[in-house]
Amino acid sequence: MTAHFVPQAQPAGTLPNSMATNAFGWPVDLTERVTPRQLEIMLKLCEGKVNKQIAYDLNVTTATVKAHIRNAIERLGAKNRVHAVAIVAANSAIMAA
Repeated sequence: MTAHFVPQAQPAGTLPNSMATNAFGWPVDLTERVTPRQLEIMLKLCEGKVNKQIAYDLNVTTATVKAHIRNAIERLGAKNRVHAVAIVAANSAIMAA
């Protein structure tokens, strides 16, 4: 099964020179796109935590968590919460490797 959020690799010769090195903008530098708090919350979502658990862990309200998630989705250019988590997870895996 192929993950839908990971771009398929293309041989370098099939893309124009300007696109050959980084056609899809991967990896995305998350620290330039979202605030540290938004990234912290998105990483907790990647761990499988729900809003209420994240709010308890960070000693904030669930409304605050929702606001951070909504803003992170917008800043990442994601379609929805799941897409944003996929972007963060994929980039975290790339950076950890």
